[in-house]
Amino acid sequence: MLSLATNGTAYHAGAFNLARRRPSALCASPPAGETLPPIVTDPSTTSIVKTGDTTYWLSHSCTGPEILNTKKQVIKESAKNANFPGFRKGQIPPWAMPKMSTFAIQECITSSLNELLKGHDLEAKDGKVEVVEDVQEIGKNWKEGDDVHFTAEFEIE
Repeated sequence: MLSLATNGTAYHAGAFNLARRRPSALCASPPAGETLPPIVTDPSTTSIVKTGDTTYWLSHSCTGPEILNTKKQVIKESAKNANFPGFRKGQIPPWAMPKMSTFAIQECITSSLNELLKGHDLEAKDGKVEVVEDVQEIGKNWKEGDDVHFTAEFEIE
């Protein structure tokens, strides 16, 4: 695995084209630091790196089936209170489904972050964990069954 640094941000390339000396794909990675061993998660989908005395960088993937299960639960719970004009009570209109997907992705990310922090005995300062990617944009572009990869930064007390 090769690493490149540009403007203080490190990138790693899964494959490297030696003829052109350019990476074929760039992915954001933490600046540097000590990697914490995986405790409760699959090391192929999760990485937590200590980047400073109290700062950490977390990278994780929520699986497609996990998001689909959450989406089903979200739709089921939302249908109990759904009352859209032109639709029967308890029916969710098709135009609201992308919002349900986005909400399911947010729920998966939140629950994953809580489990990961608890599994590593870490507690974010003021409970604040900042997800680097735009979750709304991920929700718009998400296709059913796809995994969602996200990164987050947080400080501990």
